[in-house]
Amino acid sequence: MIVLHSPFYPMEPETFPRPFDDSAYGFQIKWDGTRILAHVGDKTELFNRKKAPRTQQYPEIAEYLSSVFKKRSVVLDGEMITLFHGKPCFQRLMRRDRALDPATVKFLMERIPVTYVVFDILFLDGIEFTGIAFQARNDMLKSLIPPADPVVAAETFFATGTALFDVVKQHGLEGIVAKRLDSLYEIGKKSKKWLKIKNKRLIDATIGGYLAEGRKIRSLLLGIFQDEEFTYIGRVGSGLKEAESRALYDFLSKLQVAACPFKNMSSLAAREKPCWVEPKLEVQVEYLDFTDEGYLRHPVIKGIVF
Repeated sequence: MIVLHSPFYPMEPETFPRPFDDSAYGFQIKWDGTRILAHVGDKTELFNRKKAPRTQQYPEIAEYLSSVFKKRSVVLDGEMITLFHGKPCFQRLMRRDRALDPATVKFLMERIPVTYVVFDILFLDGIEFTGIAFQARNDMLKSLIPPADPVVAAETFFATGTALFDVVKQHGLEGIVAKRLDSLYEIGKKSKKWLKIKNKRLIDATIGGYLAEGRKIRSLLLGIFQDEEFTYIGRVGSGLKEAESRALYDFLSKLQVAACPFKNMSSLAAREKPCWVEPKLEVQVEYLDFTDEGYLRHPVIKGIVF
């Protein structure tokens, strides 16, 4: 049961290995952002997938929703994204998502504008819609959300998942989600009636440190440069051949520095002794997506540029 302003865990899709066509499904782009549920009533509150408040981080979205749904109550489910060079950029979004100081939030609102892509409506004016089929909820959502930034309704493509996935691959997007048109919204559950099909993507990352065993690299510590800040995005060891590992060790040893170069380095295990390096060498990494913490998920090294 949905209670307005009481956060809950959203419905989640199961992973599926490949795109498909099926007239029983609607297909949506899986945007590379952070899941946000919006509760609009006498006030507007935003919550992430873990039920943590996010109104403070995205005040312009809360204000816009309040203006659209005046004197109405609604609960929406969607993805918060920010675009950079025309594509969603998860790392830039995390700067907004982690901001706490009101002055910092105001500053970032101008530098990192966001869009709330809404893909479901669960509650309206006292009536809960979790027990209504997705197709009906989708139709209702399109009639309520005006097509204008910073809040837009997700586009749903019926029956043709493979063509949509091809477009997603061409543009380097995260993937697609297939939703049965008759599916109900199952709060807090993973359901096979929603299927996520991930697109493996490539990113050029810069080495800021490494973990070694003898004279061989065990893991590379990677980052990317954003607004002149070097941001940690995780570690990778898969895909590194033994000969490459030895050559990389010899090369990186010449770039060692005393201090950690990352802006946001997470804590390492006590037994791990990282060697920090001047961030000059790039590697190409294949990955599925980013974790909620902003780290690469299932990264594999595809190439090194010496």
